Amino acid sequence: MSDVDTTGFASAAPGVGDAGRPSRGAFTRRSIRIALATAVVGAVLGILWALLAPVEHVAAVGDGRAIVLTGESDHRFDALALFLCVTAAAGVLTTVAVWARVAERGPRLVVDIVAASALASAAAIGVGLAVGAVRYPSADGALRGDVVALAPGVSTWLALLAQPLAAAVTLVLVTALSPSDDLGRDESPEE
Repeated sequence: MSDVDTTGFASAAPGVGDAGRPSRGAFTRRSIRIALATAVVGAVLGILWALLAPVEHVAAVGDGRAIVLTGESDHRFDALALFLCVTAAAGVLTTVAVWARVAERGPRLVVDIVAASALASAAAIGVGLAVGAVRYPSADGALRGDVVALAPGVSTWLALLAQPLAAAVTLVLVTALSPSDDLGRDESPEE
């Protein structure tokens, strides 16, 4: 028997704190689930990008050096633009999917989605570059005059910002378009 009054602190269900709100552990589990799901999506998009992005053909001139063939330098931009489009679309779609599934909306959800989108974008770059490196050999061992296809690459690390930026803009739009003042949260007091 305890002399401590626990009225108002007992939860009716696991993961639910006082006043019917989810506990801190429930928010942490939700954050981890969102991060893992979007990271898996990012890894799959990285593989897709590595398979779809155009390669850059170069001619080996010896001593591990190569020159870019005419018109092939455009493929560096093409690979970057494809990566930006794929990750920005993923940012929009994952944000809408999470918004539709999560009832507890607010600043925590914004941080969860934007951080998870940054993680997914990093996973897409890492996996995509790794798949590209496995798929296309380097030009180091090529003989003089050989034409070698170089793996697609991301020429700037600013490409990491496309998915989180798209996610943040989408959050602003779904928040602005929400028909209810409480963003659709079901927090009506029990009677």
